[in-house]
Amino acid sequence: MRVLIFGCNRLSASLVADLAGEGNEITVLGGQRDCLESVAAHPGVRVVLTAEPMMQDYLQEGHIDHADVFLAMTGEDHENILVSQIAKHIYNVPKVVCHLSSPQLQVMYAALGLDVVGYSVGLLQDVRQAIEA
Repeated sequence: MRVLIFGCNRLSASLVADLAGEGNEITVLGGQRDCLESVAAHPGVRVVLTAEPMMQDYLQEGHIDHADVFLAMTGEDHENILVSQIAKHIYNVPKVVCHLSSPQLQVMYAALGLDVVGYSVGLLQDVRQAIEA
């Protein structure tokens, strides 16, 4: 499975640790060099350092056009919504999962067809279930 993760933070680092080593090809896009260096240590993980994360060039550099799964995992709801919509409607990624902290946005965008996960005790399990659904 080819997975593209937008955002490098503790959540995405945990996801990489969970998904790496299962034959998955993982690419992480992010602006935090330290985080990218730590996830790059996992087998099968490629990283792309972004200066302006909203530029489509970075999504293309991450091979979004070949991704089976796109995970929007930054700490910014509106950024996650925007890139999730781009992944789903422009690049036609088969599985798009969007992390949102706002309950109102979770309800609204889930109603519009996005797979949405919010903060919970079992967040990693929620993301894993959304990927496999």
